[in-house]
Amino acid sequence: MHTIETNEKESEFISAYLEAIDFTELGEEGQPPIDADIDEDFLRKSVIDCLAFYSRIACYLSPKNITQAGHDFWLTRNGHGAGFWAKPELYGNSCAYFSKIARSFGEANAVFDQLGE
Repeated sequence: MHTIETNEKESEFISAYLEAIDFTELGEEGQPPIDADIDEDFLRKSVIDCLAFYSRIACYLSPKNITQAGHDFWLTRNGHGAGFWAKPELYGNSCAYFSKIARSFGEANAVFDQLGE
C-alpha cells in the first residue's frame, strides 16, 4: 500500500481552503456551531478537489498568495462575495482563468459531523 503525503505548499493551500469553509459555514444562526468537525467523507473530497485545482494553478502562484488562493478557491466555487475575480493585485491577469477553473468544480455543500455521535 502506498501513502501519498502532501508537500508544504499543497498543505498550506488545503488548510486555507478548510479555514474558508469554517469561516463561511459555522457559527451563524442556522449553521453548525463554531467547533463542529468536518465530516470525514467531505474532508476527503475537499482534499481531492484542492489537489486537483492546485495542480492546475500552482505554476501561476507565488509563495505569497498560496494561502489566499486556498480561501479564494472555496469562495469562488461557491459564489461567495469575494474570490479570485476580485483580487487582480494578487493574481494579475490570472483572475479570470482561476475563477473559470474554480467554478468548473461546481458548488460544494459543507458537511459536518453530528455533535454527540
